[in-house]
Amino acid sequence: MKQQIVRVIDNVQDAERARQALLDAGFDRDGIEISHTGDEAGPSEANFTVGDKPAVKGGTDYKDVYTPGLEIGKCVITITAEEGRLEKAASILEYHGAQDNDPAHRH
Repeated sequence: MKQQIVRVIDNVQDAERARQALLDAGFDRDGIEISHTGDEAGPSEANFTVGDKPAVKGGTDYKDVYTPGLEIGKCVITITAEEGRLEKAASILEYHGAQDNDPAHRH
């Protein structure tokens, strides 16, 4: 069954290097999504319209879970792959400087 991981990386160049490493490791191009937290119109701000109950994500709300990693100019990488391959994807992303900013994963 396919699952996802999300990581944050400092810049587009590192994100593209990570993408190429994932492709070289056999990950599906369609399962690698990179989004940038700024664009040609200027920097974006985190703007979420939904949230989680405090009991979700280790007792934090949606804002606490996602906004710390969305400083302007960073990239968010989402990998969709078979569950058994996600550990490999996480390792590749970590090698290229990507971070897991979800506080629920720190415990």
